Amino acid sequence: MKSKFCRILVDESVVSESLQVSTRFTSILNIRTGIFSLMERLLLENPNGPIYYKGPSEPYTNFVLSQNPKLKKFSDEVVDEVYYAKDFSVWGILGRISRQISDDLDLFKENKKWSVKFKVKPDSYHVVGKSKHLFIHPSSVVYPNVVFDVSSGPIVIDKDVKITSFSFLEGPLYVGPNTHIDNARISGGCVIGSTCRLGGEIENSYIGNYTNKHHEGFLGHSFVGNWVNVGALATTSDLKNNYGIVKIQIGNASINTGTIKFGSIIGDFSKISIGTMLNTGCVIDVGSNIVAQRVNGYISPFTWIEPQNRYKLDRFLEDTKKIMARRNVTLGPELEELIKSVYEL
Repeated sequence: MKSKFCRILVDESVVSESLQVSTRFTSILNIRTGIFSLMERLLLENPNGPIYYKGPSEPYTNFVLSQNPKLKKFSDEVVDEVYYAKDFSVWGILGRISRQISDDLDLFKENKKWSVKFKVKPDSYHVVGKSKHLFIHPSSVVYPNVVFDVSSGPIVIDKDVKITSFSFLEGPLYVGPNTHIDNARISGGCVIGSTCRLGGEIENSYIGNYTNKHHEGFLGHSFVGNWVNVGALATTSDLKNNYGIVKIQIGNASINTGTIKFGSIIGDFSKISIGTMLNTGCVIDVGSNIVAQRVNGYISPFTWIEPQNRYKLDRFLEDTKKIMARRNVTLGPELEELIKSVYEL
């Protein structure tokens, strides 16, 4: 966007089928598709113009407006440009991570100061490729014997990140604030949110905020929401035995991903137990608690252990508040109302 004043509408009244699970409690505006979310990018590119929002329901609109104070509720104003949520897809976001991180660096002016202020000596970790493509915030901590591979794309490590020894990080990669990475191998183009705890192997995946995958296990070509917990040795399959195109199911809809490499979609507030195997194209909808050894197909929202059982709403809210409090976060009234409305549907 070249104009410094543009009236923008973000229309989330209709969401693409592939993003229905991932946007139940998280607006497309707040999904970090590169270094920035769409909302952050719009504010940087269009600092003086109004940004309007149209949501699918009143509870959802109220929640999104509470999360983004600079948004204005759309009331048929004349606009210059429209972003439609239906034009975004899970595999489109994953496939564009590499390009988006590189594009966002042009907007990310602060990173040029980071390398000057970063106090860890470069000889304590190793960089493969040109070190000018590695950006580490000065408040972050990198232990000895960490390898950064920027030969395939840049790596951006945001503030207060901790990366412990024997981790391998390959670009393009963005790691959000206050995330801890322990003995991990991360490759293939990844975006990682804030305050995550990660280990094991991760490839070409999006991981939301406050999500834990702290132990061994493989997460590949997957889209994982906020406040998700993936237990030790839980593993996603991202390739069919016959190398066929992966299809996923969400509700009654069968959706063709158009790719042979796709793992899982895991919705916000879901929990995957230790040792669980997620078959290729598995979809876990929001608020589910999964303990099966192997999971196939689509798991409906708020599933409690068995497909026919539901997480009781009052118990879910109680557990969610307890989990969020461990990260000094409060469940706001707008999100609580949205959770109730999704649960009732």
